[in-house]
Amino acid sequence: MLMLQFQAGSERYGLDIAKVIEVAPLINLRKIPHAAPEVAGIFNYRGTLAPVVDLTYLLICEPSRPRMSTRIILVPYEGDDGCPHILGLQAESVTQTVRCRPADLQAPVVTVSGAPYLGDILFDDRGSIQVIEIDRLLTRELLFTLFPPEVFSA
Repeated sequence: MLMLQFQAGSERYGLDIAKVIEVAPLINLRKIPHAAPEVAGIFNYRGTLAPVVDLTYLLICEPSRPRMSTRIILVPYEGDDGCPHILGLQAESVTQTVRCRPADLQAPVVTVSGAPYLGDILFDDRGSIQVIEIDRLLTRELLFTLFPPEVFSA
């Protein structure tokens, strides 16, 4: 497995690269008034409006800092209706990939009901990297905020 590594605070996380469409530079996003704080905004991705969730905010309740290594990771996301959507994930220190074997991953010993997206953990010489499970990232409420039913029926 190849993971795209990023950071939230001092902790490292990874996304399965097989689930990544593209890694884009940080751009100015259109803010969405009254949206949840983890919603960074929206932007036009190749003719389609794509919502962006700030992974740093989601993980440590602090917004991503606008650094050279802050990126928008584009991933496919399936709505409740089975329709595919494009979701942007804003993250810091998106600078490298890490290769690991599935046997090297360990199940977390602590689970958090409010964070079902926290997956297995890889230990290396620099510490740990926790896998983020993209399909479990959005709560039902956030899913309907980003991909409202009106969009589903279109």
